[in-house]
Amino acid sequence: MGENRPTPAEKFLELLRPIERDLEIYCRRMAWDVNDVKDTIQNAVWRAFRAFDRYRQDASFRAWMFKILTNEIFAANRKHGRIASHEITAESDESESFAALERDLEYRDWLNSPGALADALDEAIVAALKTLTEMERAVLLHRAIGGFRYREISESLEIPIGSVMGNLSRARRKMRDALMRSQRRSNP
Repeated sequence: MGENRPTPAEKFLELLRPIERDLEIYCRRMAWDVNDVKDTIQNAVWRAFRAFDRYRQDASFRAWMFKILTNEIFAANRKHGRIASHEITAESDESESFAALERDLEYRDWLNSPGALADALDEAIVAALKTLTEMERAVLLHRAIGGFRYREISESLEIPIGSVMGNLSRARRKMRDALMRSQRRSNP
């Protein structure tokens, strides 16, 4: 008797569903215009689905999707012709998470934890993210939200591992400096 194999569309959706939230969080932090988020994600998913026959089953679907989404985000951002350091919109519900940020600041490498950044995004972090270049932000968010290893970030962003490490180091330093300045301003 024949075995019921999932269709390519079913397999694609099975792989996509567990990472949808991470893709959305990542896109919200990378897109310069909040109005581009839904379209950018939709374009990335559509491109991925159309190219799904070229997806290698032994590769990380998560990394593959982040790569496609990153390319879509960069294209949307270029469309606006803006400078990355002046963008990122804070959402009102993020400002309520300042207490979580303060707890996270108590240990030094909160930026190494994939869940910490996603859970603690508030105005201070959004402001700190504004200090990063587009590539620094992409590398940091791949690591913090996506939980990717250096090699996976390198493949996803198509940059050398040394560049990943350099961008991540600069991003962490800039974030720490900006958050410490913010903390000093709020606690005179």
